Amino acid sequence: MKALLSKKINISGAVQGVGFRPFVYKIAQELNLFGEVFNNSAGVVILLQCTQIQLDKFLSFLNNNAPELSNIVDISIEDDYLHDKIYKDFSIGKSSKGKVSAVVLPDACICKDCIEDITNESNRRYGYAFTNCTNCGPRFSIVKEIPYDRKSTSMSIFPMCSQCEKEYQDPADRRFHAQPNACPVCGPQLQLTDATGNDIATSDIIAKTAALLKQGKIIAIKGIGGFHLACLGSIESAVTALRERKHRKHKPFALMARDIPMVKEYCLMSEQEECLLVDRASPIVLLTKANDLLPVQVAPNQKSLGFMLPYSPLHYLLLQHLNEPLVLTSGNRSHHPQIVDNQHALNELDKIADYFLMHNRDIVNRVDDSVVQYAAEAPRVIRRARGYAPTSLPLPRGFEGCTGLLAVGAELKNTFCLFTESQAILSQHIGDLKTLESYQDFQNNIDLYQQLYDTTIKYLACDFHPDYLSSKYADNYAQTNSIKLTKVQHHHAHIAACLFEYGRSLDDDKVLGVIWDGMGLGADQCLWGGEFLLADYLEFNRIAQFEYVPLLGGDRAASEPWRMAYAYFKQHKLSIDNWFSGKPIEAFDALLASSMPLSYTSSVGRLFDAVAYILGICKQQINYEAQAAIELESLANECTQTENLQAYEFEMKLISGRYTICTAKLWLAILEDLNNNVKYADVAYKFHLSLAKLLLKSTLQLKQEYDFNTVVLSGGVFNNKLLLGLIQELFCKMTSIKILIPSKIPLGDGGISLGQSAVCAAREKKYGK
Repeated sequence: MKALLSKKINISGAVQGVGFRPFVYKIAQELNLFGEVFNNSAGVVILLQCTQIQLDKFLSFLNNNAPELSNIVDISIEDDYLHDKIYKDFSIGKSSKGKVSAVVLPDACICKDCIEDITNESNRRYGYAFTNCTNCGPRFSIVKEIPYDRKSTSMSIFPMCSQCEKEYQDPADRRFHAQPNACPVCGPQLQLTDATGNDIATSDIIAKTAALLKQGKIIAIKGIGGFHLACLGSIESAVTALRERKHRKHKPFALMARDIPMVKEYCLMSEQEECLLVDRASPIVLLTKANDLLPVQVAPNQKSLGFMLPYSPLHYLLLQHLNEPLVLTSGNRSHHPQIVDNQHALNELDKIADYFLMHNRDIVNRVDDSVVQYAAEAPRVIRRARGYAPTSLPLPRGFEGCTGLLAVGAELKNTFCLFTESQAILSQHIGDLKTLESYQDFQNNIDLYQQLYDTTIKYLACDFHPDYLSSKYADNYAQTNSIKLTKVQHHHAHIAACLFEYGRSLDDDKVLGVIWDGMGLGADQCLWGGEFLLADYLEFNRIAQFEYVPLLGGDRAASEPWRMAYAYFKQHKLSIDNWFSGKPIEAFDALLASSMPLSYTSSVGRLFDAVAYILGICKQQINYEAQAAIELESLANECTQTENLQAYEFEMKLISGRYTICTAKLWLAILEDLNNNVKYADVAYKFHLSLAKLLLKSTLQLKQEYDFNTVVLSGGVFNNKLLLGLIQELFCKMTSIKILIPSKIPLGDGGISLGQSAVCAAREKKYGK
């Protein structure tokens, strides 16, 4: 008999809550191995006694046949670990605690096997809204701590019945060690109430809910990561009532369709977009409208709709009763976090919802729906939340050893980022830190992540803007705990986040970062937003920018586009004519003529606002962030003769050693087109085309003077699918320039915290200690 080797195999990555231990157990049984497998705080540990041939086969299986939801980051092997201990079989052992480095998995959409269970009348889980297995179901939304065991989740209050326990203990069952395992006998239950919390008597809660929706009622539905407000998308009166009650005038509503064929009734769809829809993350996917079958109130002034498919058994069962899509929008009041608690929902949403569909499984971690689109030949995450968060990113070469670093992100579209020994963990979308509730949610999530990953904060990073609530939090935390705080310029963080996503090492060459967004505080105390920065992780040099324009009215200029348009008209001495009738321009004339200090911005986002106003969009004010730019893109997509249109001109001037992009020629040409009755849609398209060509032209000019081979595009402006597509077309012909565009992380401020982390870590590695 050949001598047996004794090995300890440590596996890190997404290996808990995915059926990894039963997978290992089955391999061990097939290969007749001895030992045990168990979870610990770092991942999965396998203690093995076997021959070299068996070990080789075992490792091959691990690498090539791992469970669908798993992602192995690293496998390390220790020799002669077991010493004198002898195993006579192979078993699944109890979890052990230790230094945390395991990955918390995102929630995964319902799998095909579980769909079969809940739709098969002979199955004991037929019609059960909380069915799951190791291949699907809630993960992050229910977990309290690592290791990921049932006792560490909100399922701990539901003792398994004998049948569920048998499944849970059977290595041959797909529910073996599925922590949320439950059935109608022992698991969570649904409850349907009116707006005052009184139960609605019915023998079939889901069928009754569908009937109420068909009557035009608005229903608050408790999902996996929070409450949604739902109504039938085809009933205009219901959609209008939802807008009025929620005080959400124009921002598009998301939709949930029963299946892909239903989505295709309303939208055009590429193969890539279909893949995004059916992905296990099950995000909202932005798609081009095929027709106007749905009421305009679903997505006013839009050429696209945001669709998702049912991702939980509850949603799947509900949609089987509906032949039309469901409007599904976050269950909250304006600027407040999505509600997760039943009583809180009844208290806060009783004036919005007619009925409440709830359940008694607690949501531990709030997770909103993710939003993605397919643009410039790749998926682009706009909002990174359910299904994606909190998956981690590996540390690029040079970033090792920065554990305990916390970056707190921006004030809008907030996320934060935590570095552990081997990974950068980007939080789920927190949202805008405008209210006390949102700010408290931000603080609570930071505390939660520290607890989950057992991490002590040693380094802090925040935005350069001192008035961001996230920056104030970091400043107070640093002072209270005597921790060094690194302040990172907003647009530098955008670049660093993209470099980190693509795994660029700490010592890689500088890139040209083209960052176009709303606004971020610059090194000169002006509000940047149209920047060309020569940068690496450590530093940046601003080598070109859009011209500075005064922000008339300060922050109000971001919500009233006419103010920006007027600022451009005055700056370039354009004829006012009747463009600003009824606006209080005399006060601004006096302000501009005075010596009063003004805020100035180079923002391309604000340029979009100004052009949108001149083309009749948002004549009074915007009702949600980037509304003017989004509607301008929608208008541009109405253009039908794109091949015959010529771009407008910009002028690049070298001022004090830096290029400045002047918009005077652009504005003169736009006004000439409008005077010649050129269609608004054509003007809007030409504006997009002009920006794309400007970006290429300016890049080529800067490349003659500066040493770079890679261009990074980031910032919220590039969420514009039309603009990004035009840029991609132009740059694909330039073989000497590589272009990097964020895909896994948001182009907007949702990626800022990752960039702050990267800059802070790089500076600590290079200059710290």
